[in-house]
Amino acid sequence: MESFRPDQPVEILIVDDEPQAVKYFKKAFGTRYDVLTATSADEAESLILSGNHNIALVISDQRMPGRSGVSLLNRIRNERPDIIRMLTTAYADLDSAIDAVNKGEILRYISKPWDLRVLEAEIEQAITFYLLKNEYDMLLRDKLSALHRTLLRDRMNNLAMLSKLLPYNNAPLTMYQYLKDSIAETSWRPAAQKAWSQLRIRDHWRIPVEETQRAVDLSEELTTPPLLADAQVAEVDLIAALSACAEAINKDLGAKQVVINANRPQIIVSTDPEAIGKIITGLMDPMSQWAAMGSTLLVNVAQESAGGDVSIHFELRNCEPQRSMQDCVLFNPPLHTAPKRASDYLKAALAIGHIGGTMSSPPMENGYKQIHVTLPARAKTSGTKINALPKQWLQDLSDEYEKWVLGTLEIAA
Repeated sequence: MESFRPDQPVEILIVDDEPQAVKYFKKAFGTRYDVLTATSADEAESLILSGNHNIALVISDQRMPGRSGVSLLNRIRNERPDIIRMLTTAYADLDSAIDAVNKGEILRYISKPWDLRVLEAEIEQAITFYLLKNEYDMLLRDKLSALHRTLLRDRMNNLAMLSKLLPYNNAPLTMYQYLKDSIAETSWRPAAQKAWSQLRIRDHWRIPVEETQRAVDLSEELTTPPLLADAQVAEVDLIAALSACAEAINKDLGAKQVVINANRPQIIVSTDPEAIGKIITGLMDPMSQWAAMGSTLLVNVAQESAGGDVSIHFELRNCEPQRSMQDCVLFNPPLHTAPKRASDYLKAALAIGHIGGTMSSPPMENGYKQIHVTLPARAKTSGTKINALPKQWLQDLSDEYEKWVLGTLEIAA
């Protein structure tokens, strides 16, 4: 629903079931303000909730057929708290007016018959208050938006630096791909906007401490103990390992949430059996949570030739963006505890990179989500290690981040 529009003149809505009263009000103030009129609470509510007007002030009579003025103004407070509310009433209804003021449902009550000089002063004060409040809110939203964008950039940079210290081969390359895929996931923008906009200015002092603790906790999760899939190499049937994980998830969820398809009855890989089980769980457990009701996680496994690389394609036909975003350590809302699934997922990706595999996650389209994993048939225990993020990768991440910001300028609105 639309709220304050700074580029349009503000309007006053007068609500009274007596046609002479609204006619009198419009004649008195119509040359100075844009005045809308309604002769019932229902008519007034329709005008307000339509979103077609820039209403700053509602002045409602208390006694009207069907619904009282207090009932109308209370509804306005719930739906459009930015609108200033006044109640006009005869002396007999004074107790109702005082009670409404005490409950915060209205700013002022004005007795009938109106004293135009008093009414004019009250209206001018209300409009001034409305404009100042909205100007303050706009400045605050700008500050919040700048804070959110800075916080996101800091998280991205900290994760890039952390990758240099992690006990995994190729950790910077894996982290680069993880961050790039995360920022490219445009379907997460509405969920991010909603989650991050819940921050308020009073929370700002807590954010630096909470973010530092969050970074410490995440670094501990990623390093103790590491998933080194080349620690105790043995022959492992990958299909059996995937099926066991799927069976456990399906049993836990009470439904066939995960389905395994493979082009071979057995696919043998040389890796650490315990580590590969944790890697598979770290990937499949979060993904199984992303599926909408009645949807399934399809796991398609293929090895084109014996001894060749293995491709695993995780596929969700109906993925819920908000659920998947919760398992991304980059976008977890400030002052919220990230689920352990999120760090387990990243940890699994790092372990895949450690043995020479790859993992990528193209942007979601219309709820369709794929994650592509390649695993070598034999864990690579030696070879060239990428120990630092090359400068061009950092620039690439910065460019992707700027694209994200351009798509979420309203993130704190």
